[in-house]
Amino acid sequence: MRNRVMSPILVPVALLACSCVTFAQTYGTKGYSPGAWKPDELPKGVSDPKPFNAHDLSGVWSLPTTQGYFERHSLNDKAVKIPPGTPEQFGESAFPPPMTAWGKAKFDSYKPNYGPRSVPPGQGNDPIGDCDPMGYPQDLFRAHLLPWEFLVLPDQVLQHMQFRDAWRIIWTDGRDLPKNPDPAWYGYSVGHWEGDTFVVKSNGYDDRTWLDLYGDPHSDQMVLEERFRRVDIDHLEHSMTLTDPKTYTQPWVGDKITWVRKKVAIFEQICAPSEESHFNDRIRDAAIGKSKP
Repeated sequence: MRNRVMSPILVPVALLACSCVTFAQTYGTKGYSPGAWKPDELPKGVSDPKPFNAHDLSGVWSLPTTQGYFERHSLNDKAVKIPPGTPEQFGESAFPPPMTAWGKAKFDSYKPNYGPRSVPPGQGNDPIGDCDPMGYPQDLFRAHLLPWEFLVLPDQVLQHMQFRDAWRIIWTDGRDLPKNPDPAWYGYSVGHWEGDTFVVKSNGYDDRTWLDLYGDPHSDQMVLEERFRRVDIDHLEHSMTLTDPKTYTQPWVGDKITWVRKKVAIFEQICAPSEESHFNDRIRDAAIGKSKP
């Protein structure tokens, strides 16, 4: 399925359409989507819950559809209210902490297709339009109406996002974060248990990725700490704290977000550069008179 950056007016409609497709994949119902098995082809009881284990994070997770709104930052669980004419970082609705001079310059260089600074997609520079990896945590931001899953292995936990079929490795074999890592799209992550809370620390992020649709930046010095706690069989609490002294004058402490277990199948949703280029020529660039002859 292609990823397409649309105008602010069309985005909510498109996401609602996506959510309907996504949640139609539920096991045990008559609905399913391309790439998912038909319910009558699955063994009986395949989606029955396992006995609750607070240290078992496996499963497919999403936000409740009643909370699935698009106007939010990656680290926050509140809708971003954007009053008409609000300049720059949303005024009093700015959840990110104040930026450094370096961070502000980076922020000003970005031309998002959404929010108060939005420009037509053909004039923007959101990396998503070229099928570049979105990085983390923006992948979760984009996945607020799409599911993602944890796969638990003996020495690592894999985090798999349906949107763009992105994978993230969280090592649990006792290693420390690399001291001087080469920047990577999804950084480097290690995890350990503190009681019933799974703590994940990450570094080494490539600073070409954005934190969210609004163009909030980060540097390669960003360190992200996450805390996951499975409170019961169907709910997973998640909080994030981002520390990046090169970009922000103080840590960005996110809200606690509650993910809900979904009986869905993750299916293929890849951003193919050839398809995206064709879409850019015919839709994004054509809208501003830049399409190829």
